[in-house]
Amino acid sequence: MMPVKNISRRKLLRTIGAGAAGATGLMLAGCRPAAPAAAPSQSAAPTAAGAAATGDYQGKFVMMSAGNADQNAPLIKGIEEANPGVKVEWRFLPSERYVELFTAAEVAGDQIDIMDLNGQDLRRYAVGGKLRDLSNIEYKSRFRDVAINTYKVAGKNWALPRGGISGFTFLTNKKAFAKVGFDKEPSTYEELKTLAPEMKKAGIAMVSHPGKNIYLWPVWQFWAYGQTSGNKSIENTMKTLAGEMKFTAAEHVAGLETLYNFANDGMFIDGVNSLDDTGSWVPFTQGKAAIYYTHTSRVGSYRTDQAKMPELDMSLIPPVRVVGDDKILRQMPGGTGNATGIYAKIKSEREQAAMKILDLMTSDKWVKWANELGKDPVSCNANVEASTDELALKYSKECSANQTTYLDWMWPPEITRSFQENQQALVAGTKKPNEAAESIQKTLDGLYKDGYKFQQ
Repeated sequence: MMPVKNISRRKLLRTIGAGAAGATGLMLAGCRPAAPAAAPSQSAAPTAAGAAATGDYQGKFVMMSAGNADQNAPLIKGIEEANPGVKVEWRFLPSERYVELFTAAEVAGDQIDIMDLNGQDLRRYAVGGKLRDLSNIEYKSRFRDVAINTYKVAGKNWALPRGGISGFTFLTNKKAFAKVGFDKEPSTYEELKTLAPEMKKAGIAMVSHPGKNIYLWPVWQFWAYGQTSGNKSIENTMKTLAGEMKFTAAEHVAGLETLYNFANDGMFIDGVNSLDDTGSWVPFTQGKAAIYYTHTSRVGSYRTDQAKMPELDMSLIPPVRVVGDDKILRQMPGGTGNATGIYAKIKSEREQAAMKILDLMTSDKWVKWANELGKDPVSCNANVEASTDELALKYSKECSANQTTYLDWMWPPEITRSFQENQQALVAGTKKPNEAAESIQKTLDGLYKDGYKFQQ
């Protein structure tokens, strides 16, 4: 297996808002910036059924996680209580800096035991020989099939899913639509385009988005390409990375054109490329934007602060239809919790401890805790009901069935970066869709010349 270059980074944004937890995935994508955690529903920290002491090992145990220690304090306590003598050192490696900080720790010879990743980085570390093969664990049946299969590379499980099945959907403000006399859920781009002028007269932008956060732009291509590829985004992405197709193919360009049209038709809030997460969320909560495209973890933020948002009556829908064929599904991107695995070079005296701690972290009780904290609509664990929240259940019923894996979980990081930069240029009006596609394909061609080979 060839080494993976540490050049650029991808990020599934995770734990947006007060109700989201670093213990869940996505993202997450998930991909979501850290925020203060809500208190767990249990009065005491749960412990994994049947968890045993870690044999002869006592001492420091290092967790390299994309979730911060404060958010995971109950989990840390639970691990230590179930494993007397073990002291967890939870090292927070923010999603956007995980690769950088992990590499620095590895080069320095720091202790590393468990790697708790955003799913987008799993392929990098699996192909790069940084994770232990977990294909032979005895408790695979605790996970939903889609969750355990997500972290397979070359037919082997390199990590276990921990958290919830969630994703990026269109949050809508029913009050904003009502102000222009629209009392149903929009389903097509043409509907939005028709409503946009009336919205503008009422001082309402159609879409708010944290465009300053470059890591979020690829999620637009994920859902758009899901439609323009005829619901073959995963299959055709693999073909493209393997060299059987090109990013300049009409269906890829059409996906980029969807974002270009949103910008060119004035659908985005003014100054979208300069707005951070707070700067884009606040106008939506104030009734100044009708749609906010983000992760389902925002449901938690809404429930926590709903009383402070009198202008927001929030609902959610799949991204709108942008193709003419009604048989094509309105798919949206999503993920399956954290990818939690064991470092390939873990010292032998901590191997048994790592296996037992991994078992605990992915147990029904602890995954239930993570699901409730993150308001996940669906759980990675088959016997866990993630949430009874009205919007979480709506996502579970109307959205999750058509959910597809984030494409940047397959893209090499250089391609992710190329999409990010070119998509910002599309929104800024400095590039056309075909030019962006040519630039992205040029990046892939460069990788081929350097010996890149896609491994399914």
